[in-house]
Amino acid sequence: MIRTQHISLKSGAAHRAGRLHLRSRGASLIELMVAMTIGLIVALIVVATVTGVGASFRTIGSNASAQVSAQVGLGLIDEAGRSAGAGFYSNGQIICPSINAWASGVTRLNDATLMPVRITDGGAATASDTITFTTSAGVGPLSNMPVMVNMATAGEDITVNDSGLIAANDLAVVGAPGGGGPCTLFQVTSAPVPSVVCGGNATSCKVLPRATDPATGYNPPDPAAAFAVPSAYGFSTAGGALGPATVVRIGAAFRQPAFTVQCEALVAYNAFTDAPTCTTNPLSFAGGGNALASDIVLMHAQYGISPDAVTDEVTAWVDAAGVDWAAPTADNVQRIKAIRVILISRAKEAATTDVTTAACTNDAGVVNVGPCSFQDAAAPVIDLSATPVAAGRTWQNYRYRVHRAIIPLRNVLWSN
Repeated sequence: MIRTQHISLKSGAAHRAGRLHLRSRGASLIELMVAMTIGLIVALIVVATVTGVGASFRTIGSNASAQVSAQVGLGLIDEAGRSAGAGFYSNGQIICPSINAWASGVTRLNDATLMPVRITDGGAATASDTITFTTSAGVGPLSNMPVMVNMATAGEDITVNDSGLIAANDLAVVGAPGGGGPCTLFQVTSAPVPSVVCGGNATSCKVLPRATDPATGYNPPDPAAAFAVPSAYGFSTAGGALGPATVVRIGAAFRQPAFTVQCEALVAYNAFTDAPTCTTNPLSFAGGGNALASDIVLMHAQYGISPDAVTDEVTAWVDAAGVDWAAPTADNVQRIKAIRVILISRAKEAATTDVTTAACTNDAGVVNVGPCSFQDAAAPVIDLSATPVAAGRTWQNYRYRVHRAIIPLRNVLWSN
């Protein structure tokens, strides 16, 4: 009995020792390979998830950035449009059909059509339009002062009644509303001089000095050399003067804020003095251009027109093209009461597949190569097929958004 017990105890100890040995010998090669494979799969899932989230953040961020910048740009266009025409109306009509302007030794406008807003058509659905506003800039009233004495020459000082406020260094426009001739931008170069020599048309008046300064001034030394139609103005048409003429103070500056698309950016500039250019790599602008919004690939604009000059209701939308609207007559300029604008922004990140359909047909059946703009038959056609893209991508690999605005020309409406 004793011996049997001894053998049984020894066998149990040996069994336990074997189990301890098996436990302490570590994982096998197969077990390690299985574990590494599982770990690698988990790591790949994590990396793919993080990469996907990062790409999503980049896409969302770039989309948001393009949308915000486009809205800011559209807001600035809207602001310029609402002040368009300020200082250029008299007795319910625009002061003149065209304008002469000279500044810093250069003829800037030579019998150019005077419009509160002008759209220059890009020439195709794939090309952006340019919008140019004309307005005054300055603090103080836009005084309207009738001319009292007929000018003998186009370059002499101007005598007006003494009711309006105007001071040294102010810019003004002189013209004969309804007279058919151009008006002229000029600068009052010193304090107005009180006078009683008013051509028999008033008992008191004031003379507006117009000295010349070829380096920085607005008064040309020789209007006949500066302008195709140099004009003298007066109380009447006697002696070849344009009359009855009026002077309108426009303040510290004559402005033509303009907007165009260059190098896939919305650019603002002063069309009176600037001519912007751009380079793409690296992106930079010269010639007075100021980039307002990046990733803008297309801009179209249309005139909102009324049936006649005295009606404020917009009854049609037209492109700035064709016989009537590429270069509107003075009568047609009076019919322009609003504009509508579309900006197309594009996300920075391209997808690997097509994310924009090839065509969008609006409610009126207008087919676009890309998204739709407005839903009526006269809507500007969008064509993104010629938009520059990164190598290996097509225009359909990008996401786009249409930003729209309808801008009433406030000063035109008020002048009616």
